[in-house]
Amino acid sequence: MSGSVYCARCQRRHFGRYGAAGLLLLSEGHALLTLRSAYVDQGGTWSIPGGALAPGEGPAVAAVREAREELAGLPTLTLTGQRLTDDHGVWRYTTLVAELEALPRLTPRNRETEAARWTPVAAVERLDRLHPAFARSWPHLAALTKEHTNV
Repeated sequence: MSGSVYCARCQRRHFGRYGAAGLLLLSEGHALLTLRSAYVDQGGTWSIPGGALAPGEGPAVAAVREAREELAGLPTLTLTGQRLTDDHGVWRYTTLVAELEALPRLTPRNRETEAARWTPVAAVERLDRLHPAFARSWPHLAALTKEHTNV
């Protein structure tokens, strides 16, 4: 399922032969961030749950599947319909936004995720060790959070 694609635009390999997707979980003015483990690319950085699309799988299905694979305790969620796509032509990463009613306690479910924590939306950009691609897309994602977090 995973594999990788070489991208001439940014001169690096992207994981997920069919693209990748992630889930920005929001609740009570907070965003859920996950600490990537040493077993994955860019280990030791904070990001959101996500991963490679399976053949024929859409970004929304993949993002929710990946979040459920990575996090224990994830309740029913509501996708807001908002998304941000980082399109590289040969590969794309789609971030979908979801809302939760309360701040559930979520814990890592597999070895890809070292930790999970709720972070105030206003504090995300100030965190050390953000995943580089997530850090680049955060200003655009933060704009999507405004109507859901009243920030």
